[in-house]
Amino acid sequence: MRFYPKTNRTQMFDANSSLTELANLYETDKGNCDPKSLSWGLSFPEHFCMNYTKTYDKYMRDFRETPVKLFEVGIRDKRFPYASCKMWLNYFKDIDLYAMDNFWGEYIDQKTDEIDGINKLGVNFVYADQGNFNDWNELKLKCPTDFDFFVEDGSHWPNHMVVTLWKSIDMVKSGGYYFMEDLQNPITSRGRYKYDNSLLSQELLVTLTTGKLNSLFLNDKQNEDINDAYELIEMVLDDSQLTYLAVLRRR
Repeated sequence: MRFYPKTNRTQMFDANSSLTELANLYETDKGNCDPKSLSWGLSFPEHFCMNYTKTYDKYMRDFRETPVKLFEVGIRDKRFPYASCKMWLNYFKDIDLYAMDNFWGEYIDQKTDEIDGINKLGVNFVYADQGNFNDWNELKLKCPTDFDFFVEDGSHWPNHMVVTLWKSIDMVKSGGYYFMEDLQNPITSRGRYKYDNSLLSQELLVTLTTGKLNSLFLNDKQNEDINDAYELIEMVLDDSQLTYLAVLRRR
């Protein structure tokens, strides 16, 4: 784990634009654009925009002009690197933003200029692997323990996703929200991607009914910890019916 604190805070707040408009401007797939209209659309014709910003805005809009802390896992998609960071910096007037990535398949020494660039925008960058317990233990020594929002958009491997949820427990404040992106719809998209998190989706859909998560990717104690700490609020299916966005609230 390596920590690169922000070196500046560029004022980017845009009160006149919605979160969806900002997502489309910076070309993140969290918005609702037709990919053909975006710079990466023709090169990645199988990818689409999920319109997650509609759900994010529902939970975040009342905090646009108040101090907030947000942690996001997975911020350097090669199609639209750091796009979500720029979106959050424009959406919130006073945000303390922490962003985590591990540059899959690339070396951090090749990313010095990129990290310096987002540090100057106002992003605290954490170089870490979301599946590594030691990295989580180290980063918690550098990060706040009262995040308002936690966004998980990392590897999408189900074991990584639930480990991240478990490790976030003492990072999100009571009443804060945790968002888990890109959960495969077990009916329409099982096996569609190289990762398969549709079993986790099924477990979460059952949780909506039972009120208890019982994930096969966790041991009994980890499941118990999550159930004590979080309440699953909703599972929002994207417009294409292929992926869910899970919304949890810290008790």
